[in-house]
Amino acid sequence: MTATLNTRFLDIVRDRGPHAAFAVKRRGAWQEHSFEWALDQVSQTAFGLLSLGCTRGDRIAILSENRPEWATSDVAAMAAGIVTVPLYTTLIPAQIAYILRDAEVRAVFVSSMEHLRTILAIRASVPSLEKVVVLYPEALPEDELVISLDTLKTAGAGRSRAEFEDMACAARPEDVVTIVYTSGTTGDPKGVVLTHRGFLAEYDAILPFFEGRPGDSLLSFLPLSHILQRVVDTFALLHGFTIAYAESFETLGDNLREVRPTHIVAVPRVYEKIHGRIHAGLQQGSAARRALFTWALGVGRRFNAAAAAGGVGAVLELQHRLATALVFRKIHAATGGNIGYYVSTGAPLAKGLAEFFDAIGIRIIEAWGMTELTGAATANRRADCRFGSVGKPGPGVELTIAADGEICVRGDIVMKEYWRKPAATAEAVDGDGWLHTGDVGHLDADGFLFITDRIKELVVTAGGKNVAPQPLENALKADPFIAQAMVVGDRRHFISALIVPQAEVLLAWAAERGLPGDLPGLCADPVVREHYRGVVDAAMASFSRYERVREFRLIPEEFTQEAGELTPTLKLKRRVLLARFAGLIDEMYAQG
Repeated sequence: MTATLNTRFLDIVRDRGPHAAFAVKRRGAWQEHSFEWALDQVSQTAFGLLSLGCTRGDRIAILSENRPEWATSDVAAMAAGIVTVPLYTTLIPAQIAYILRDAEVRAVFVSSMEHLRTILAIRASVPSLEKVVVLYPEALPEDELVISLDTLKTAGAGRSRAEFEDMACAARPEDVVTIVYTSGTTGDPKGVVLTHRGFLAEYDAILPFFEGRPGDSLLSFLPLSHILQRVVDTFALLHGFTIAYAESFETLGDNLREVRPTHIVAVPRVYEKIHGRIHAGLQQGSAARRALFTWALGVGRRFNAAAAAGGVGAVLELQHRLATALVFRKIHAATGGNIGYYVSTGAPLAKGLAEFFDAIGIRIIEAWGMTELTGAATANRRADCRFGSVGKPGPGVELTIAADGEICVRGDIVMKEYWRKPAATAEAVDGDGWLHTGDVGHLDADGFLFITDRIKELVVTAGGKNVAPQPLENALKADPFIAQAMVVGDRRHFISALIVPQAEVLLAWAAERGLPGDLPGLCADPVVREHYRGVVDAAMASFSRYERVREFRLIPEEFTQEAGELTPTLKLKRRVLLARFAGLIDEMYAQG
């Protein structure tokens, strides 16, 4: 029997049948669903799709927040040979309509009546759409177009497990699993076509870096419409994990403490927020408490350095145990106290931030990849980790650096194509099979990959100097007083930055000094600006003179996804921010 995602799913159900596959919080309590439950849902949904007239190769879309039904609908489509097209819940109707038309989607799964209204509003502009399936209907008037998930499953009930397995096992490695649309920041979104072979190659590539066993747990909170959480969740499911779904990004802290997962995969912004909250708590605490933390952090750094050098003395060992008991254990408890495996991906994690967390006993494994690579291509290992790098390529992954510094990757993890865009496919994947990623980086002598920036995001100053913004931004964000930063300077005479203060840290610092006012007032205060001048200068000390941030402005409100300023993985949308703050940026250069 040829291995596919379908055969892997059947294998794990046989192995873990009565154990919990999913956990979700409903009506204030966490509910668990077993692998056997998942198989029943998948089977009924798959046959329900066939009852609608869907056939192998047809496309369905999912417009939903993370939940068990997202996963079971996805696996059901795979079992029936139907291609899933995930949709971000933050997309505007026009963007959803474009994707549905481009993929010629026949059915859309929506999680709520609100999403149903969105689809109905654009229905006339999507000729291929025949059915909308509502996961959680509220007094739903069903008709020829709209039905509930329960109705769909009823139509697919009564078929045998043997029939389901025969259908699922008919899949071939080259069959398409999903079409994941890119953000479209430089034009219309492109559909990245990914296959069973690509997903299995991805799992083979990341397996050596992975530490986990059946019965472990994962908290899922990044959008499943993004390849990052999709791959992570599928990998966890097929390894017998329990996947718990966070209620929202805002409840992440509470959900971590309730679920107490063993694994978490996050983007750097999440770790930056945790870092900021730790320092905000310190600013609000006593001088003695701050001194204790500073001592413990120093012990943690010395302990790690000694361990790496091959020997920790008895005194340092005792000090580390004391620091853990008095300081570090309380920080670990804030994330549930049970996480043994932290992963950061989606954007570069600041080296200083990684070293800070490592000193308090939280080693973050950084990985790198993209949608066109079916997820991650490189990763660090716990015992073979270089901070500031994204690790080494996994098995089956070839990596080379082009003459202009662009990272190129070859292997089965590379996408099949861009959906119905042969010219764009040929531009991205050359005749030798190398995917040109658009990321700039270099390999060190030991084979660790370091990401510098995106080629399209490099800043070229008026003096002709190339400046990579991400290293500068990461250096700024490593300071506890800075929550977010965006470097500016393309075709300008010097580098500047928009800086969002870490609100809790700044407010506590200001209160201690008797500075009045709310955050907007403090951002305009000369004393605060002078303080941030020192923060910025200290962060820029290790950079060349032409790279350093000379001017900056403090922005009192965080950049958000809701405002269209961040991507779903919380990366900066530079064009949006440049347009939104154009006047402030011009003012910096006029004064500078």
